Amino acid sequence: MALKMNKKQPKGFTLVELMIVLVILGIVTIGAMTAIISQSRVYHSEENIIDMQMNARVAMDRICFLLRMAGVGCEDNFGDNLTNGSLVTNGDVAANPLSSMFTITNNAPSTPDQLTLVGAVRHVGSITSIPANNQIKVGSHDPKLGTTVAKSYIFISPNDENRYEIISADDGTTLTLATSLDNDRKTEILNALSAGVDLDVYQVQAFTLRLVNNSLRIDGNIDGSSTQLDVADNIQDLQFQYGLDTDNDGQVDSWFDNPATISQIKAVRVYILARTGKMDKEYFDRKTYTLAGVTVGPFNDHVHRYLLESTIVVRNRNL
Repeated sequence: MALKMNKKQPKGFTLVELMIVLVILGIVTIGAMTAIISQSRVYHSEENIIDMQMNARVAMDRICFLLRMAGVGCEDNFGDNLTNGSLVTNGDVAANPLSSMFTITNNAPSTPDQLTLVGAVRHVGSITSIPANNQIKVGSHDPKLGTTVAKSYIFISPNDENRYEIISADDGTTLTLATSLDNDRKTEILNALSAGVDLDVYQVQAFTLRLVNNSLRIDGNIDGSSTQLDVADNIQDLQFQYGLDTDNDGQVDSWFDNPATISQIKAVRVYILARTGKMDKEYFDRKTYTLAGVTVGPFNDHVHRYLLESTIVVRNRNL
């Protein structure tokens, strides 16, 4: 018996079927690309927002630290009114000599404020011995401490008096003081050393808080540009308000932008308005922001902003 051959050939895709498949693939591809682009935009937008918030918090943390340390190791040198001091700085951004423990520059609401304060912040070593009544030995230390007028102020902690000493000579390990330690203070230091108590030495200096090119800059005021530190970028505005104790009851009862009597300062409010460094085309800033009682905005642009506010008690003014 002869076998019959099936001459029917297998079918391929028709043109219509190919068109349908291509349309479906196009729709899926467009959807996937749209989702990827959207997720990428959201990711970069959130990344910029996180960077903005971190910058604002870094700036606030640094400002709060310096405000809490204002007056430490030096308040008694400025007298009851806090305006009788003679701290000398390099003169770049603060008065020279600096006669006030707080130097306030309160600008118009559209212009960032500026504040210079004084405190013993930077640890430079610990006392190991007292070679003479007018000398202390601290070992090697940072060259930012020395005998030039802006570098010569130190505070020895602990000390019942909130007062700095002035260095008249420095050989790298031994500091010679302009005024000899009195017998009681010398005995106190020797007894502490004998008991194994650490006597720390801090540098007393002025710090200026200001905005430069939308960055928070802290000027160390002891040797020019080498101590100018840009702490945080994309800070649009910086404002201060000062809480005063006007009736001497130990409590803040009034807030001022530019107080006439700085000895009444008990607390400081800090307002930081940060912004993202890049625009977000999908966002439009219609918000308003209130800094130190003044409302700014809406800016009606494609930039995210973040307002951070903090009230800092000036510790040395509340003892």
